[in-house]
Amino acid sequence: MSNSDAISPGAVNPTPPVLVYPEALSAHDAEAYLDLRRESAWFESTDQWSTFRGPKAAEALNGLVTNDVTQLRPGEGQHAAALTPKGKVLCDMFIFRMDDETFMLTLPPLCAPQWLATARKYVNPRLAKVEDESDRWATWMLYGAQASKAAAELGGADQTAEGLGDVMTPGLAEWTVWQHGPWNIGPASVRIIRAPLMGSTPGFLIVADARDADVVRQRLDASVYRKATRAVWNIARVEGGRPAWGIDMDDNTIPQEANLDTLGAISFTKGCYTGQETVARLHFRGHVNRRLRGLLGSSALPQHGPVLDATGKLVGDVRSTVISPRLGPIAIAMLRREVSEGDTVLVAGADGPISAEVRELPFSE
Repeated sequence: MSNSDAISPGAVNPTPPVLVYPEALSAHDAEAYLDLRRESAWFESTDQWSTFRGPKAAEALNGLVTNDVTQLRPGEGQHAAALTPKGKVLCDMFIFRMDDETFMLTLPPLCAPQWLATARKYVNPRLAKVEDESDRWATWMLYGAQASKAAAELGGADQTAEGLGDVMTPGLAEWTVWQHGPWNIGPASVRIIRAPLMGSTPGFLIVADARDADVVRQRLDASVYRKATRAVWNIARVEGGRPAWGIDMDDNTIPQEANLDTLGAISFTKGCYTGQETVARLHFRGHVNRRLRGLLGSSALPQHGPVLDATGKLVGDVRSTVISPRLGPIAIAMLRREVSEGDTVLVAGADGPISAEVRELPFSE
């Protein structure tokens, strides 16, 4: 028997949720999507920043998150999550070690407040101080097949980029996942982070002091790379199989249900942390009864749409849903474990059932 037998695949509410259908990209965004696959495109980020700073910051933070931050060296980072005492995902996050006593965390806005409240509640301020620094930093995302070239053309480690893009591109391309370091864009000093947020599509976060935001934005605007909207980002995120907090997972979701184990956000060898018992028990003794997988639809798939198997049994529900220029209608869905890759399922839509094929995440290239 699974240790998550009590977890419902998606209880049927007395009042069914409103079905929300995705829209096709605008002409501008369709071009930006092509740029993303051929060259690069850039995006404004809405994520928030928090710092963890103090003589015992590593130990204090390690007791609150699923990954082992004590193994990080300055210039390295990782994916992690904070959990409720019952082992549900309180907040998804990326953690970067700046020096021996300082960590920076980037958080989805929907769960940032509950993370800050939890951290301040449980961390002794004499060991580490937790701060919301969202107003201090401005962030952009630069992604695409040629992201290293694009970053090199925008700036350098200690000089501007004019004439140096070809020289710096190979070095950036060799950066390891989650590596970060100082950079500059024109006169602005920034930090760039190689973050795997789009599956196999490479890219960087660009983090600048908010006082330099206009300088960086002007440099990006003046570049040959197109600005893309969140609609393009969302398609690339779904194709890459990366769940979003508040859509694909929330504080009713066990980390393994959201594939956070396969995404490298969980250490199974570190010491104790909040919610560890549930996560460890499932890993070593059981399995989850449901998890996120992909759906390839015959037509647009509605968010919140119930998913039925061939016998009409409810086996899950649709979470993120988009219309990919490359793949057509696709979605991330929470599905029961007995549903297999390649199965055909039916999604209950406003005008009748929609057939879809089950795929593993990320969607294949």
